[in-house]
Amino acid sequence: MDYKKIILLSVGMLCVATILGLWIHGYEMGARSQASGLTVTGSVKKNVTADLEKWSASFTLRAGISNLKDVLAQSETGKTKLIQYIKSLGMTDQDLTFLPVQINSIYEQIPGYGQSQNIIGYNVVQSVKVQNTDLIKMDKLSGQTKDLLNLGIVPDYQTTEYYYTKINDLRPELFAEATKDAQSRAEAIAKGTGSKVGRPISAKTGVVQILPPNSVDVSDYGAYDLSTKEKEVSATVSVTFALE
Repeated sequence: MDYKKIILLSVGMLCVATILGLWIHGYEMGARSQASGLTVTGSVKKNVTADLEKWSASFTLRAGISNLKDVLAQSETGKTKLIQYIKSLGMTDQDLTFLPVQINSIYEQIPGYGQSQNIIGYNVVQSVKVQNTDLIKMDKLSGQTKDLLNLGIVPDYQTTEYYYTKINDLRPELFAEATKDAQSRAEAIAKGTGSKVGRPISAKTGVVQILPPNSVDVSDYGAYDLSTKEKEVSATVSVTFALE
């Protein structure tokens, strides 16, 4: 056989093999792309109003070495007055939680040396928590410092927290709307490439964030702000769609 024919035949076969290999490679890449699909993240935000309010406070009386019992009795009298006042605002016994009285020793302070082991008195601490779904009643309680002072009760601290208790009922709706948002985004992306969005292949829900309106203070583990009545609940879903 003529060597020139052999060379031409070999080159031709090599070209055909190269073209066929490139086609197979392109087909496999396209198939792999179709299999992996398009992954997008959808999000949703919804405004809610707190439906439970909790007020917490503590009250401290100072006792000496010899009058601890008298101060404990005084603390109990203050507790009784506080209960009567809270009930006058429309609360019930079920709304109140009084923690056991704490008696903390006060040690003698030695200038330049810290404190000694010599006890010179005691702090008698009474803590209380009140919670109710009637936020109007609770607001009266949380803004009552003057009334407490008139009763002879001086709070060390007060905190008011606002909760939204229906978050578990809201989750399915949030994730459903976030999934719809993900599909809309996927269709917008696919349209630019000439592809069509098919069925969802997989989905992964993110954490729910409960924040004050317009806040960006999100957390990887989810956030739950208690400082405001009005809250903004957000959720995300990462969805992978097949491409057609």
